[in-house]
Amino acid sequence: MLFIILLECSIELVPSELTALKPIQKHAGRRKKKPTELLLDQSYHGMVMPRLEEHERRGRPDIVFLSLHTLLETPLCKQGGLQLYLHLRDGRIVYVNSQVRIPRNQERFVGLLEQLLVVGRVPPHGDSLLEVTDHTLPSLISDLEAKHSRVKSFIAVEDGESTTFDGLVELYPSDPKEHVVFGVGAFPHGDFSPSVIQLFEKKLCLDVDVMMAWHVCAEILWSYSKKHTVTKNRHATE
Repeated sequence: MLFIILLECSIELVPSELTALKPIQKHAGRRKKKPTELLLDQSYHGMVMPRLEEHERRGRPDIVFLSLHTLLETPLCKQGGLQLYLHLRDGRIVYVNSQVRIPRNQERFVGLLEQLLVVGRVPPHGDSLLEVTDHTLPSLISDLEAKHSRVKSFIAVEDGESTTFDGLVELYPSDPKEHVVFGVGAFPHGDFSPSVIQLFEKKLCLDVDVMMAWHVCAEILWSYSKKHTVTKNRHATE
């Protein structure tokens, strides 16, 4: 099983210090929502976001949107070999049901995230597709290690050990019962918090240039799928 955690995701509701500002009020009026129920988004709120601490790392729901589209509905995901989690800026963990179909339209996706952060789950009743859990990042990783006796963890960072696609394939355990946890940054600028990096066993750099989060996700997904011959096995069952 491959567990991918999108780390320090740039998704949050508009902070209270911005809700009274005119651009936020106008956007809330157009959306017919309370300002406190809007997702912070640089596309709409970039003019006022410099008032926020670490504003350059915030308000980028498109990173999560594109990363989820890269990972979900893939062969590995369809055969139950992939589980995703979102790690929010405030430390909370969101469970992503592997069967969820993310809207193709980003505005609709933003609406789902707003419901998630206001209500705590999507949909509000029945089986959850997205749900805010009681986990923190350390407790999630500890829980995965406790439930699965053999777990290897990696994190993609710019200053990690240089690793090619084929090198990544070789790093993965051959035994499918030995699980992999891979952390991928889902913020636009800056470095990981030291407290996040230290939770992972091995730091890897997947390219000499900075990669978009969704490209990192693609390399992790397809290298793991190659290791376990996922596509070949699926064709063999036809």
